[in-house]
Amino acid sequence: MNKIKVVEETVESKLSKKISFTVKEAKSELEISELTIQIVKDSDLELDFSCTSKKWKINVEVLSDVHSQFYVYQKAENSKIQYNLKIHSNASLQLFKFQMNANKEMMEVRLLGEGASIDYFLKDIAFDKETMDYYIFHDAPRTSSNIKNNVVTTQKGRAVLQVSTFIPKGMKECIANQTNRIINNNEMKNEIRPNLYIEEYDVTANHSALIGRFREEELFYLESRGIDEQQASRLLLEGFLLSDVTNKKMRKEILKSTKKEWR
Repeated sequence: MNKIKVVEETVESKLSKKISFTVKEAKSELEISELTIQIVKDSDLELDFSCTSKKWKINVEVLSDVHSQFYVYQKAENSKIQYNLKIHSNASLQLFKFQMNANKEMMEVRLLGEGASIDYFLKDIAFDKETMDYYIFHDAPRTSSNIKNNVVTTQKGRAVLQVSTFIPKGMKECIANQTNRIINNNEMKNEIRPNLYIEEYDVTANHSALIGRFREEELFYLESRGIDEQQASRLLLEGFLLSDVTNKKMRKEILKSTKKEWR
């Protein structure tokens, strides 16, 4: 597994020749630190990212005919993070991101050539206010995007999630899916704003949004099997956050976090 570790502005890496990267450090509080990653051949990548009160721009480019799985572990406090993803023709990126306290985050995805695809799976635990804006641009026909956001709020956590997908006229046979869900474990108000801006008829596009708690029937089923209410709630949360994640390390990190917060 190729690895990049960022702690504040210290960067360590262990990479093969299939991946290249550069770092531009901010010289003042007004500037933005920048990490640029280029994936040139089929490979998997892990980014361990941690910062406090910083501004970062993370650029990821997947070249044509390249297929990659990208695992991001992010802990950011009082920070602003911007992701720019560029995916070229017949390339695919599966991005799995587990984060705690995103604060302010923006992601722009550009599907630049035919056959380009993005599968994005967010697993997020919010302890404070988070604002996340995602923009997916289908800049070529026969491109696909599958965006699945699973967020859990706790303590003073509040999530505002906006996901906007753009398919201009002429971008035929595109597929765009959004699934956005927030599980509320406090009394804070959360928001989901799913947007589909589509100017072409020959596409398949769907979105869904859900904010709430687990159903009483789900809790009752577990409690009827001898599991107490607190443990039942934690099991449902674990299932919610672990869905679609097969990577052993990421599953372990998610389980460790849920057991710590909902013991």
